[in-house]
Amino acid sequence: MVNYNGTLTPENQNLFKPGNRAFLYADRIFETILYQNGRLLFWEDHYFRMMGGACILRMDIPIHLNMDFLEEEILKTIDSCNLRSSSVRVRLSIHRVDGGLYLPEENTFKYLIEANKIDGDSYTLNTNGLVLDVFHDHLKPKQALSNFKGGNAIISVLSSIYAKENDLNESIILNSESNICETTASNIFVISDKTIYTPPLDSGCVDGIIRKNIVDNASSWGYTMEEKDMKTFELITAEELFLTNSIRGMQWVATYKNKTYGNKAVKDIFNKFSEQLRT
Repeated sequence: MVNYNGTLTPENQNLFKPGNRAFLYADRIFETILYQNGRLLFWEDHYFRMMGGACILRMDIPIHLNMDFLEEEILKTIDSCNLRSSSVRVRLSIHRVDGGLYLPEENTFKYLIEANKIDGDSYTLNTNGLVLDVFHDHLKPKQALSNFKGGNAIISVLSSIYAKENDLNESIILNSESNICETTASNIFVISDKTIYTPPLDSGCVDGIIRKNIVDNASSWGYTMEEKDMKTFELITAEELFLTNSIRGMQWVATYKNKTYGNKAVKDIFNKFSEQLRT
């Protein structure tokens, strides 16, 4: 079952018709949320990131579509799929209602909630380190639209195809100034001498939920945190690399080109992140 604007519908039933603005103009944004151990992790952060994106897209946000209402709608969808006791990947999407060409006829939106079971506990550190390389074919623009998840994901799609073709777990996406931006589906972090580095939001990276948690808490975990523009050659001198996203949590990187990395600091950060998550 999926939840389309409050109505539970079998997932194989057609929901959209020609003229849908998400299809025609990528006039949409979405959030991917992990439901685990009976709760939506970082739900408040996800909600406010989505509503911030809706404001940037000049969508009108109905008063009733508040954080509590959408949480109940998500839980209703999870219940309809009999997944309350499972780990679940939730995708919450909103798109502007149909009508108009580039200029919409109105700015209200509809929402779609999808829930899919995940096997096992998502927030566990990977046993085998990831393999990365750089995706050079297309550059991601440095703009506010790049900070949230929406119809601007074609570079991530092409990056994921490149990663598969080259036996990589993910590939590194560069921005319009050829600085490191992010990877196919994650934010990227570099560790050197007890300092954690990550690209700033104005690099064009997604304003990741786990990224925000790492940036906000690194100093209390005994690390210096610095957001800075980085070139790919700086990865060669790094001691460790790790990636973050809302579904996998943290993942350590073992190999970039001919460089190999350990994961001692990553394990320490992961343990402190996990401890905080339990409180």
